[in-house]
Amino acid sequence: MKRYLPFVIARPQRWRVATAGVVLLLVLVLGGNARSAVINVEPQHGRAVTAINWLDETGQARNLSQFAGYPLVVVPIFTRCRTACVQNVAQLKKALAASSANPRQFRVLLFSFDATDSPAILAKYRDRESVPLNWSIGVASQSNIDALLDSLGFQVGKAGSQFTHPNTVFFLDSNLRIARWISGTNYTPADVDTALGVAAGDSDWLARHSEWLYALLLFAGSLLCVALCYYVIALKAARNTNTPSRLRPAEL
Repeated sequence: MKRYLPFVIARPQRWRVATAGVVLLLVLVLGGNARSAVINVEPQHGRAVTAINWLDETGQARNLSQFAGYPLVVVPIFTRCRTACVQNVAQLKKALAASSANPRQFRVLLFSFDATDSPAILAKYRDRESVPLNWSIGVASQSNIDALLDSLGFQVGKAGSQFTHPNTVFFLDSNLRIARWISGTNYTPADVDTALGVAAGDSDWLARHSEWLYALLLFAGSLLCVALCYYVIALKAARNTNTPSRLRPAEL
């Protein structure tokens, strides 16, 4: 007596494929974060900046630690810049003038990353750009400039006699640690108020954990894509199962 058994067609082991996909995506996400941690030159929340020595426009030697005890707004500039730096400083003046922040409760430093900017040049820059008198303007030796910019996570390139750089305003807390930063020149008084509040001690949990939240969202999205691919494969397999299959004889 003979009976007929369905002919079994070898199929890919879908769970293994899906699992391998998830593992690969996890490696890519976490590996990408690990690489960014190694080469990261962006600002980092909570990082203490280097307390360098610098000169103000009167030629007086000062140290960044003199600002400790107050939130500090640091704006990297160079005086020969007539475009981006001018816009950044003008926007900061406008935003602070319209903000609710008390000028006596924080400090502002316009810091030149051009070592050729002498105190006399800084003094002319103050007059030319109508820099508020309660703001400080400074420059330092090249080694001190590099130390400060590195600790801020601020990159500067040189093209001939000019510099290429991002427009960034840094907000340091009373211990000279990076509390927040604003990129670009399209910020508002409310943005400045928020950043100064964080520098003064307000909670900034979302910003401090943004990288891990981004990685988690990326992984969740990748996992969803893998699950969707598995569902499509399973659906196609189910349809194939419902079609007539070839049969082969099997001995009892």
